[in-house]
Amino acid sequence: MSISEVYGEFRCGKTQLSHTMSVIAQLPKDMGGAEGKAAYIDTEGTFRPERIAQIAERFGVDPDSALENISYARALNSEHQLELLNTLAKEFASGEYRLLIIDSIMNCFRVDYCGRGELADRQQKLNQFLMKLAHMAEGM
Repeated sequence: MSISEVYGEFRCGKTQLSHTMSVIAQLPKDMGGAEGKAAYIDTEGTFRPERIAQIAERFGVDPDSALENISYARALNSEHQLELLNTLAKEFASGEYRLLIIDSIMNCFRVDYCGRGELADRQQKLNQFLMKLAHMAEGM
C-alpha cells in the first residue's frame, strides 16, 4: 500500500475524488479497480452516501453494495481519529481492504490544538498518527 496526499483550495474537488476512489477501489481489476473494500474516516462531515450511490451507478455498481463495501466513521476529535485508525489497522489485516481515505488528516488536530502554546503537543500527536499510518502502509 502507498500513501498519497491530495491537497488544494476549498471546493476544488478533493472530497469528490475521495468518493470516486471509494467506488473505484471496489471495481474488478480489468476495470481499473482493486477488487476490495474502502475505509473512510471523515473529520469534516463531508461524506455523502447519496453521492457515492450516484458514482456507483455511473460505474455500473449496485449503489447499496457500494455503500456496504465502504466502512465509514466520523472522527469527533484527534484522539478519536487515532482510535479509528488503530481499529482499522486490525481490519486491514484481513486483506479485504484496498483503500483508506482520511478527509482530512489535519482538521481535528487544528481544532484540538489551536494555540501557539499547543504546537509542540499537536506535532507530537500528529506524528504519532502519521507513524501509525506509515506502519499500516508497510504492512500491506
